Amino acid sequence: LIGIGIGVGYVGVTLYELRRDVLAGVFFVLLLAGLAAGFTEIVVFFGLAQPVEGFLSFAPGGQAEMTVLAIVAGADLGFVIVHHLTRIMVVITGAPIAARIFRVRERRREEDKA
Repeated sequence: LIGIGIGVGYVGVTLYELRRDVLAGVFFVLLLAGLAAGFTEIVVFFGLAQPVEGFLSFAPGGQAEMTVLAIVAGADLGFVIVHHLTRIMVVITGAPIAARIFRVRERRREEDKA
């Protein structure tokens, strides 16, 4: 019944919409994984963490899931958790600031056009 309830929400979705959304999702997963790999290389280069710990610390995903992966992989749990908590705090505090900055820039562009 739960699956039917969820599936009903997708009635009428075209193949184009499905393809567009899936490709966008794949693109963002690859982009975020690439960024995580890049930051992992930096952290490992400076000797701040092992590769697995570095990747789990910067990889996108839920904190609970990354914590479980860190436990299973034998990574430094504190290192991974602190990085994810820091990421959450930066996003929570930084998103409103970034939104305000972008709105100000957008208003200036509109005023310049007028």
